Amino acid sequence: MVLFTAGIIRTFVFQERKNFFLLFFSLSLINPFISSVALFILFGLLGIDIIIAKIIGDVFTSLLLFFVLKTFLKG
Repeated sequence: MVLFTAGIIRTFVFQERKNFFLLFFSLSLINPFISSVALFILFGLLGIDIIIAKIIGDVFTSLLLFFVLKTFLKG
């Protein structure tokens, strides 16, 4: 699934960027940890409903990793 997603993102969003796959796979490895921390903060510390916390945490993580990719692949 990660390879399929990486191929689609590379084709449509980050065309002709060097080191895309290395950065994408690195971020894909830390994605579950960031998502878990966001879920812990939202559900555990702030007491938001678990389903809402999961959705917000996943959206936050996806946006964060997208902006990191965009920042490092400028140029």
